[in-house]
Amino acid sequence: MLARPAGYAGAAIAALWAARQMGRLYSSTEPFGPELMNVARNLGIFILPALVLLLAGPFRMWFDRFAPLYPLVLGAGILNIYMQDDALAAGLPIIVLVYPFLVVFALAYLLRGRVSEMRN
Repeated sequence: MLARPAGYAGAAIAALWAARQMGRLYSSTEPFGPELMNVARNLGIFILPALVLLLAGPFRMWFDRFAPLYPLVLGAGILNIYMQDDALAAGLPIIVLVYPFLVVFALAYLLRGRVSEMRN
C-alpha cells in the first residue's frame, strides 16, 4: 500500500536531482565525460530502490511500513548536498550513510520477494 507511492516519490526525487546535475554540467567548464558518468552512477544507486518498490509486487503489511524511509533518506541526503558549503561535509554523509542504506534497502525488499517465492 505504501510501497508504490514511496517508489514514485523516490524516483521523482532522483530524477529531479539528475536533471539539476545535468543542467549544472552544461554550464560547467569541467570535462563532460567523467562528470556524466558520476551522475549516471549516482542516479543508478538513487533509483534502484524505486525500481524494486515498483516492480517487486505487493509486500506484507509490516514490511510495507518501511517503504517511506526510502524517499525520506534520499531527500535528506540530497538536501544535505545543497545545504553544505564544504564538499566533504556534503559528500561524506551520502557515501557513508545514504548509499549503503539505499543498497541494503533495495536488496532487503528484493530478497524478501525471492524468499516468499521459494516458500510457495
